[in-house]
Amino acid sequence: MHRNDLVEGDSVQQLQADFSDPRCAQPVDFAEHGAPNQVVNILEERGFAVVTMAEPGPPDAKLTALAQTLRLGDPYIPALYRYAETQDYSAAFSDIRSDTKDQHPGFSTTAGQAWHVDGLLDAIGDIRTTVLYCVRAAHRGGETLLFNSLAAFAELRERDSAAAEALLSPRALNRRSTLPAIDMSNTGPVFSVDEAGTLATRYTDNDTCTWNFSAGPPGGLRRALAFFRKASDNPRYRLAVRLAAGEALIFRNDRLSHGRRPYEDSPGARRHLIRALYAEVPSCRPSRLSARH
Repeated sequence: MHRNDLVEGDSVQQLQADFSDPRCAQPVDFAEHGAPNQVVNILEERGFAVVTMAEPGPPDAKLTALAQTLRLGDPYIPALYRYAETQDYSAAFSDIRSDTKDQHPGFSTTAGQAWHVDGLLDAIGDIRTTVLYCVRAAHRGGETLLFNSLAAFAELRERDSAAAEALLSPRALNRRSTLPAIDMSNTGPVFSVDEAGTLATRYTDNDTCTWNFSAGPPGGLRRALAFFRKASDNPRYRLAVRLAAGEALIFRNDRLSHGRRPYEDSPGARRHLIRALYAEVPSCRPSRLSARH
């Protein structure tokens, strides 16, 4: 059975993407005519796109212009950062750079990050788009890692339907905050399939995770996790993207998992990325909200 027969809906194209194709990480010049349409099409095909925004201007203004052109709406503030104890991280645009005085386990360290999706406390699919804009690259390392977890799920469903079923269990995965300020967690499925057959993911495999191996068919979740750990090293599903200054990585947070390689900074020139999250999907058409008014 072909994997397109297993999952329908608007995520089908991404199931066939080959991340080992060197054209995957080629940037789109966002100033060129037709670039927004090109970016939207690439996102449907691969789940991510790299764009060049080399014209001068403040990074926040560039991100705002990018979001307006792609009809992403206002930035989304994750549930984890809506508490008084975490309000320091509630900005629309988050600075990601090393800071020994800050305790954020992802933003402020040069360490690598294991596979995750953004939105630890949010429901699967709530945060649909992530944008990372590069102000300054690291001296060495710091590549963003992308994992086509949707395509891996489709392959698993062909090979071991019981293991795939375990990943759909609403009890499969608990993610807990590792911020010192707040003790909160969220339990839910690793993947979901809506009525149209469209897949969404929150596949995460890091220190925020507690796996409930009793969820789903017996032994299924252990087999699924072993399969995914192997699949995430497959060049067909895995890609490392090193952004240059003035480039942005746009990816579907509800369709890809991502991570980061550790990095080294140059003295006085820290790696600096800016992150923005959105509940909408990039589009060249009016958003659903705008269309109703």
